[in-house]
Amino acid sequence: MPVADSSSRVGREQGGSAIKTILVATDGSDHAHRALDLAADIAVKYDGRLILLHVMDTRSTSDAERHMADVEFADRLAGHGLGGEVEGTLGMAGIPVFLRAHSDRDAVIKKVLGEGVLDQAEARARELGVTEVETILESGDPTSTIVATAEAHGANLIVIGSRGLSDLGGLFLGSVSHKVNHLSGITVITVR
Repeated sequence: MPVADSSSRVGREQGGSAIKTILVATDGSDHAHRALDLAADIAVKYDGRLILLHVMDTRSTSDAERHMADVEFADRLAGHGLGGEVEGTLGMAGIPVFLRAHSDRDAVIKKVLGEGVLDQAEARARELGVTEVETILESGDPTSTIVATAEAHGANLIVIGSRGLSDLGGLFLGSVSHKVNHLSGITVITVR
């Protein structure tokens, strides 16, 4: 598994303390999967914990995202009261209900897709032998959210893919990994 760059050595952090908390930024892309695999290897070796972070895109939901949510996560959408088409929207009185339901649907779709990415990443981490895994779903600017979450949770290391999903949401692009590497006060490993 090739590693693109690392801002310092892995294994021992400032002051000689072992890496115990690793934040993995994930969007479900191939690069994110490879980043997770590397982070899991490190966590198992150093008996560390993984924090899996998915930052939801704040842009409008694309047709591909809506379709994926409808096909792969229909049960979760139904759990939020958004399965299938909105009912009871006939007549003028139904228009505000219809519009509100569709604007809420975008947020729910982002949440459902993010939960799916995190569920898959958590299952993979556990399959690779990591015993302590936490998942976090956030929205906002990916770079600042990744850095702030790592800091808030006392992470010793951030592992991120060099590229993310560009055709399905563009959540983590190469520029995000580059910015995280420059803004973070802790070690960042970028995985290709």
